[in-house]
Amino acid sequence: MKRFTRGLVLLTIGAVVSCVTINIYFPAEEIRGVADRIVDEVYGEPAKPADKPAEPPGSSFFRIFAPRVAYAAQNVDVSTPEIRAIREDMKVRFDQLTPYLDSGHVGITRDGQLEVRTAEGLDMKARAEVNRLVKAENQDRLRLYKEISTANGFPDKAGEVQSIFAESWRDKARSGWYLQGDKGWQKK
Repeated sequence: MKRFTRGLVLLTIGAVVSCVTINIYFPAEEIRGVADRIVDEVYGEPAKPADKPAEPPGSSFFRIFAPRVAYAAQNVDVSTPEIRAIREDMKVRFDQLTPYLDSGHVGITRDGQLEVRTAEGLDMKARAEVNRLVKAENQDRLRLYKEISTANGFPDKAGEVQSIFAESWRDKARSGWYLQGDKGWQKK
């Protein structure tokens, strides 16, 4: 009986010491880093290297004797052929959109989409062009968010990816561009 009790105690201690909790989560910070790099790339800014993930807190004593928490660090994949093609199309289109953003004809909405704010001063050809460019850009942005979320195993999170990208599009907008806010359109 003592042998059984001792074995049970050792088994219990072994189980407690070797417990591992795996946290799988939506990688918002990693997506934010990807969004910043892609927005910089589209806007023509130099890409910054990715940050290393921070090490979880805790003393060395705690790390040795406490149950471990394994962080499922997500390496966000943005290198699928579809994502690369969308990014390239967006970079090329940005050169055509820049004059309209600079002039205030086009602005960035709260959700990171583009919108024609005014067609004042544009001839019919320019109006058609700006509408075509904005439509194509918005479609590509939505496709990009869907592709990123699908490629990384969270296809139902495209809306969250869009929200993160929206912050980057707006934060990295150039001075003088129009951003949609609670009180309407305002120059950055």
